[in-house]
Amino acid sequence: MIACWTAGLEDLAKIARVVAEHLLNTSSRPFVLWLSGDLGAGKTTFAKELMHALGVPKNVPVLSPTYTYMTEYDSTSGLLAHMDLYRLVDGDLDSVEMLLSGRSFSGLIIEWPERARQSSLIEKTAELNFLILSDKQDGDAELRRQISMSH
Repeated sequence: MIACWTAGLEDLAKIARVVAEHLLNTSSRPFVLWLSGDLGAGKTTFAKELMHALGVPKNVPVLSPTYTYMTEYDSTSGLLAHMDLYRLVDGDLDSVEMLLSGRSFSGLIIEWPERARQSSLIEKTAELNFLILSDKQDGDAELRRQISMSH
């Protein structure tokens, strides 16, 4: 494990910048970052912040690819892809491999990677695990979470 943070949503942009710097400076290219954790733990919000930290222009909306499986973005880091495999049916690896086959990405960010762990096309460079530490309570501004990064 490289680092461990406890963060509300306001901290996700800061953490995304640190992770982006790590991926760009210490990881092999293309990098494949797995985002794991419970539903509602902040993976998609983090992925949006990370895409911008990796050089997707701020005026480009980063949308959840839940229904399309994958969205591509041009960035100063090269072509990036954001995948969300939550809706992948019965480990349908053919769909994942068809989306990635013959493509050349600088980086790939995958939510719910456990749904396609058998695919050789998505072997991880690093993984972030999102853990909800406490639900929002009356008067709490943010959900508290722990984010840990491992290789």
